[in-house]
Amino acid sequence: MKVYGMGSRVKSAPLLLVLLLTGLLLLQAGCLGRSTSHDGQEGGLSAAPTGTPAGTPAGQGSIQPNPLGNAPKVPLSSALGALPAAEQEGSIRTSGLVLTKVWGYGVDSSGLARTWILGMQGGGRSALFTFTEGEIKELDLPADLPGGEVKMGEILTPNDLFRKQMNTIVREMNNLRVGECDLVLDEGSYQVIIHSATESRTLTFNAKTGELMASP
Repeated sequence: MKVYGMGSRVKSAPLLLVLLLTGLLLLQAGCLGRSTSHDGQEGGLSAAPTGTPAGTPAGQGSIQPNPLGNAPKVPLSSALGALPAAEQEGSIRTSGLVLTKVWGYGVDSSGLARTWILGMQGGGRSALFTFTEGEIKELDLPADLPGGEVKMGEILTPNDLFRKQMNTIVREMNNLRVGECDLVLDEGSYQVIIHSATESRTLTFNAKTGELMASP
Protein backbone atom coordinates (compact mmCIF):
# COMPACT_ATOMS: atom_id res chain seq x y z
CA MET A 1 0.00 0.00 0.00
CA LYS A 2 1.41 3.35 -1.02
CA VAL A 3 0.06 6.29 0.95
CA TYR A 4 0.44 10.03 1.23
CA GLY A 5 -1.55 13.03 2.34
CA MET A 6 -3.13 16.32 1.29
CA GLY A 7 -5.72 18.90 2.24
CA SER A 8 -9.24 19.63 1.05
CA ARG A 9 -11.14 22.24 -0.98
CA VAL A 10 -10.94 20.51 -4.37
CA LYS A 11 -14.16 21.96 -5.72
CA SER A 12 -14.55 19.85 -8.84
CA ALA A 13 -13.51 16.48 -7.43
CA PRO A 14 -16.05 13.78 -6.61
CA LEU A 15 -17.04 13.49 -2.97
CA LEU A 16 -15.18 10.18 -2.63
CA LEU A 17 -11.94 11.76 -3.80
CA VAL A 18 -12.36 14.77 -1.52
CA LEU A 19 -12.89 12.56 1.53
CA LEU A 20 -9.98 10.34 0.55
CA LEU A 21 -7.55 13.20 0.03
CA THR A 22 -8.60 14.97 3.23
CA GLY A 23 -8.13 11.86 5.34
CA LEU A 24 -4.78 11.01 3.81
CA LEU A 25 -3.24 14.24 5.11
CA LEU A 26 -3.50 12.81 8.60
CA LEU A 27 -1.33 9.86 7.53
CA GLN A 28 1.41 11.94 5.91
CA ALA A 29 3.94 11.78 8.71
CA GLY A 30 3.74 8.06 9.44
CA CYS A 31 2.49 6.46 6.27
CA LEU A 32 3.36 3.04 4.90
CA GLY A 33 4.40 2.12 1.38
CA ARG A 34 7.12 2.56 -1.13
CA SER A 35 8.84 5.89 -1.45
CA THR A 36 11.97 7.24 -3.01
CA SER A 37 14.11 10.14 -1.87
CA HIS A 38 15.37 12.80 -4.23
CA ASP A 39 17.06 16.13 -3.71
CA GLY A 40 14.33 18.47 -4.92
CA GLN A 41 15.97 21.80 -4.05
CA GLU A 42 16.50 24.21 -6.92
CA GLY A 43 16.57 27.91 -7.60
CA GLY A 44 13.56 30.20 -7.41
CA LEU A 45 12.16 33.13 -5.52
CA SER A 46 13.03 33.21 -1.83
CA ALA A 47 10.43 31.70 0.44
CA ALA A 48 8.72 33.89 2.99
CA PRO A 49 10.07 33.34 6.52
CA THR A 50 8.26 30.52 8.29
CA GLY A 51 5.98 31.77 11.06
CA THR A 52 5.53 35.31 9.75
CA PRO A 53 2.76 36.29 7.31
CA ALA A 54 4.16 37.68 4.08
CA GLY A 55 4.25 41.45 4.31
CA THR A 56 3.08 41.51 7.94
CA PRO A 57 5.30 43.23 10.54
CA ALA A 58 6.55 41.01 13.34
CA GLY A 59 4.15 40.75 16.24
CA GLN A 60 1.02 41.25 14.14
CA GLY A 61 -1.36 38.46 13.14
CA SER A 62 -1.03 34.77 13.82
CA ILE A 63 -0.03 31.80 11.72
CA GLN A 64 -2.23 28.72 11.67
CA PRO A 65 -0.46 25.44 12.51
CA ASN A 66 0.97 23.73 9.44
CA PRO A 67 0.47 19.93 9.42
CA LEU A 68 3.64 19.49 7.38
CA GLY A 69 5.83 21.12 10.03
CA ASN A 70 9.15 22.41 8.78
CA ALA A 71 9.28 20.57 5.45
CA PRO A 72 11.40 22.60 3.01
CA LYS A 73 9.52 24.48 0.31
CA VAL A 74 10.31 23.73 -3.31
CA PRO A 75 8.95 24.67 -6.74
CA LEU A 76 6.56 22.44 -8.67
CA SER A 77 9.36 21.69 -11.13
CA SER A 78 11.17 19.76 -8.38
CA ALA A 79 8.24 17.36 -8.02
CA LEU A 80 7.82 16.94 -11.75
CA GLY A 81 11.56 16.54 -12.26
CA ALA A 82 11.79 13.75 -9.66
CA LEU A 83 9.29 11.51 -11.45
CA PRO A 84 11.60 10.07 -14.16
CA ALA A 85 14.28 9.00 -11.67
CA ALA A 86 11.71 7.40 -9.37
CA GLU A 87 10.19 5.60 -12.36
CA GLN A 88 13.60 4.32 -13.40
CA GLU A 89 14.26 3.05 -9.88
CA GLY A 90 10.96 1.17 -9.95
CA SER A 91 9.54 2.89 -6.88
CA ILE A 92 6.60 4.40 -8.79
CA ARG A 93 4.76 3.71 -12.07
CA THR A 94 3.94 6.65 -14.34
CA SER A 95 4.11 4.98 -17.75
CA GLY A 96 1.08 5.89 -19.85
CA LEU A 97 -0.14 8.55 -17.40
CA VAL A 98 -0.63 12.25 -18.06
CA LEU A 99 -0.88 15.08 -15.55
CA THR A 100 -4.49 16.20 -14.94
CA LYS A 101 -4.40 17.93 -11.55
CA VAL A 102 -1.91 19.57 -9.21
CA TRP A 103 -2.31 20.50 -5.56
CA GLY A 104 0.18 22.58 -3.58
CA TYR A 105 0.11 22.81 0.22
CA GLY A 106 1.93 25.22 2.47
CA VAL A 107 2.52 27.56 -0.49
CA ASP A 108 4.32 30.82 0.25
CA SER A 109 4.15 34.17 -1.52
CA SER A 110 6.68 33.09 -4.16
CA GLY A 111 4.86 29.90 -5.22
CA LEU A 112 7.03 27.39 -3.37
CA ALA A 113 5.20 24.61 -1.50
CA ARG A 114 5.92 22.20 1.33
CA THR A 115 4.06 19.45 -0.52
CA TRP A 116 3.12 18.98 -4.16
CA ILE A 117 0.54 16.40 -5.15
CA LEU A 118 0.29 15.33 -8.78
CA GLY A 119 -2.89 13.75 -10.08
CA MET A 120 -2.25 11.61 -13.14
CA GLN A 121 -4.27 9.18 -15.20
CA GLY A 122 -4.27 7.19 -18.42
CA GLY A 123 -4.96 3.72 -19.73
CA GLY A 124 -7.76 3.16 -17.25
CA ARG A 125 -5.54 3.99 -14.25
CA SER A 126 -5.61 7.02 -11.94
CA ALA A 127 -2.98 7.76 -9.32
CA LEU A 128 -1.71 10.46 -7.01
CA PHE A 129 1.97 11.20 -6.42
CA THR A 130 3.07 13.30 -3.47
CA PHE A 131 6.42 15.05 -3.24
CA THR A 132 7.52 16.37 0.14
CA GLU A 133 10.88 16.53 1.90
CA GLY A 134 12.53 15.00 -1.17
CA GLU A 135 10.36 11.87 -1.18
CA ILE A 136 7.82 10.65 -3.71
CA LYS A 137 4.93 8.45 -2.63
CA GLU A 138 2.24 6.90 -4.81
CA LEU A 139 -1.40 6.06 -4.30
CA ASP A 140 -3.65 4.37 -6.86
CA LEU A 141 -7.20 5.74 -6.94
CA PRO A 142 -10.45 3.80 -7.38
CA ALA A 143 -12.02 6.61 -9.45
CA ASP A 144 -11.04 8.82 -12.35
CA LEU A 145 -9.71 12.31 -11.73
CA PRO A 146 -11.79 15.15 -13.20
CA GLY A 147 -10.59 17.37 -16.03
CA GLY A 148 -8.30 17.12 -19.01
CA GLU A 149 -4.53 17.08 -19.36
CA VAL A 150 -2.48 19.84 -17.74
CA LYS A 151 0.29 20.80 -20.18
CA MET A 152 2.89 22.64 -18.14
CA GLY A 153 4.68 23.86 -21.26
CA GLU A 154 1.61 25.87 -22.26
CA ILE A 155 0.80 27.56 -18.94
CA LEU A 156 2.45 29.65 -16.24
CA THR A 157 4.32 27.86 -13.49
CA PRO A 158 3.22 28.58 -9.92
CA ASN A 159 6.36 30.69 -9.48
CA ASP A 160 5.47 32.76 -12.54
CA LEU A 161 1.85 33.15 -11.43
CA PHE A 162 2.79 34.29 -7.93
CA ARG A 163 5.37 36.69 -9.35
CA LYS A 164 2.79 38.16 -11.72
CA GLN A 165 0.00 38.38 -9.12
CA MET A 166 2.14 38.96 -6.03
CA ASN A 167 0.25 42.06 -4.85
CA THR A 168 -3.18 40.46 -5.21
CA ILE A 169 -2.24 37.25 -3.44
CA VAL A 170 -0.24 38.83 -0.63
CA ARG A 171 -3.00 41.37 0.04
CA GLU A 172 -5.49 38.55 0.69
CA MET A 173 -2.96 36.66 2.80
CA ASN A 174 -2.40 39.75 4.91
CA ASN A 175 -6.15 40.33 5.22
CA LEU A 176 -6.50 36.90 6.81
CA ARG A 177 -3.18 37.24 8.67
CA VAL A 178 -1.66 34.06 7.30
CA GLY A 179 1.67 33.43 5.63
CA GLU A 180 0.77 30.42 3.51
CA CYS A 181 -1.99 29.28 1.20
CA ASP A 182 -3.01 26.25 -0.87
CA LEU A 183 -3.10 25.92 -4.63
CA VAL A 184 -5.09 23.84 -7.12
CA LEU A 185 -4.17 23.64 -10.80
CA ASP A 186 -6.44 22.04 -13.36
CA GLU A 187 -6.64 22.12 -17.14
CA GLY A 188 -7.25 25.86 -17.48
CA SER A 189 -7.02 27.62 -14.14
CA TYR A 190 -5.21 28.10 -10.86
CA GLN A 191 -7.15 28.40 -7.63
CA VAL A 192 -5.24 30.03 -4.78
CA ILE A 193 -7.03 29.17 -1.54
CA ILE A 194 -6.19 31.40 1.40
CA HIS A 195 -7.67 30.36 4.71
CA SER A 196 -7.49 31.09 8.41
CA ALA A 197 -9.13 29.15 11.22
CA THR A 198 -12.42 30.96 10.61
CA GLU A 199 -12.44 32.18 7.01
CA SER A 200 -11.45 31.09 3.52
CA ARG A 201 -11.02 33.06 0.29
CA THR A 202 -10.33 31.72 -3.19
CA LEU A 203 -8.66 33.59 -6.03
CA THR A 204 -9.01 32.04 -9.50
CA PHE A 205 -6.50 32.85 -12.24
CA ASN A 206 -6.22 31.94 -15.91
CA ALA A 207 -3.44 29.34 -16.05
CA LYS A 208 -2.07 30.63 -19.37
CA THR A 209 -2.17 34.37 -18.85
CA GLY A 210 -2.27 34.75 -15.08
CA GLU A 211 -5.30 37.01 -15.40
CA LEU A 212 -7.54 37.20 -12.32
CA MET A 213 -10.82 35.48 -13.20
CA ALA A 214 -12.63 35.45 -9.85
CA SER A 215 -12.04 36.83 -6.37
CA PRO A 216 -13.95 37.08 -3.05
